[in-house]
Amino acid sequence: MTKLLTIINPWAGRGMAGRRRPELEDALRASGVEHAILATHARGGATELAWQGVEHGYDRIVAVGGDGTINEVVNGIKGAEASLGRRAQLGIIPLGTGSDFIKVLDGFEANDITGGVRRALGTHAQVIDLGRVQVGDNQPRYFINALGMGFDAQAAAEALKLTKLKGLAVYLVAIIRALASYKAHPMVVEYDGHRVHRRLLFASIANGRCQGGGFWLTPEALTDDGLLDLCLVDNMRIDEIIRHIPKVMEGTHTHLKQVTMGRARNITATCSASMPVATDGEVIATDARQVTVETMPSALEVLV
Repeated sequence: MTKLLTIINPWAGRGMAGRRRPELEDALRASGVEHAILATHARGGATELAWQGVEHGYDRIVAVGGDGTINEVVNGIKGAEASLGRRAQLGIIPLGTGSDFIKVLDGFEANDITGGVRRALGTHAQVIDLGRVQVGDNQPRYFINALGMGFDAQAAAEALKLTKLKGLAVYLVAIIRALASYKAHPMVVEYDGHRVHRRLLFASIANGRCQGGGFWLTPEALTDDGLLDLCLVDNMRIDEIIRHIPKVMEGTHTHLKQVTMGRARNITATCSASMPVATDGEVIATDARQVTVETMPSALEVLV
């Protein structure tokens, strides 16, 4: 019998997820399925709740929130799988600020509780890859959508501070703020026989196509090809960055001379100075110098 654990981040979507919790509870109650709803109260809380859910026999764990909430739930599911030998499927009810990952999943719409519950209770699952990252000697972590190093991680950090803005405006303002504070440093990126050694503005490694609330940095990425897509962007003047933003929002930046695109199973990045790192929109390090990333093929079932 299906057991459904729903983990809601009440602060996701600038508090929208919390405000819509009664609607979610009504939809789950009407389904008649055995379920529980738990709310996170601190960063990392969804990881712990997901792990405990798998331990207690829940075979479907539903993340209610944005990409950061999904990331935490995924890490809980995979952590429990490694420790307990039990697997669980991931459900998604996207109520976040950006909700970028769902843009590669057919039929998903942001802020759609009814559709999200229907998919979480359905029989269709899509097997996807994950990325796994280790920053220095820290514990490895999984990501489902994208990892950023450098400027885009700095922009992610700025976005988390903007609590009164919504949607794309959050990320555009965050970019402007990051432009004023971030300094690019020489970086070496090695991936499956290739080596790039330049002063990079940022390096993005992605499983999905879209990130940052609507920027199609890796527009040809596939979630089930066993590879991660790379977008390496050389340092450039502020006026150039601003001029190219519309191209990134359309996914037409890939042929710019300042952009290097690639695909790989294993990636290592080293920087001459400390750099920020973000996974799925959440900053996981501010002082990284070495980052190792690998693909985890067919690592997760997502209910679609």
